[in-house]
Amino acid sequence: MGTGQRHGQAGMGLMEVLVALGIVGAGLGVLFNVVGDSALRARHGADKQAALVVARSQIAAAGIAYPLDGRVVNGLAGPLAYSIESRPYGDDAASEAGTLWLVTVSVRARAGGPALAELRSLRLAPP
Repeated sequence: MGTGQRHGQAGMGLMEVLVALGIVGAGLGVLFNVVGDSALRARHGADKQAALVVARSQIAAAGIAYPLDGRVVNGLAGPLAYSIESRPYGDDAASEAGTLWLVTVSVRARAGGPALAELRSLRLAPP
């Protein structure tokens, strides 16, 4: 009788180890998903931050580095592509002080995809 009990207890120990390994495996799977999602979110945040820097620099250059004349200007900045559009703002855009222009800068990844950042600003161009 003693031998039968030992064999049953050893089998129970093996089942406990297998269940424990299954639980540990499931926990590691969840942990890897959480870490991977965090890394993806951090990367997306860094991409948006870089796009905002490009958009701010291009909006600051409006009317200086390129004329405000209604044409679309496209350019590249590292892994990002930007598009700058300008158009007269409103019906009474022209006055003695100059013409008021709406400048829109849109930045996306060079490979394409949705805009990562878009800024708009009003600029006064001399007459």
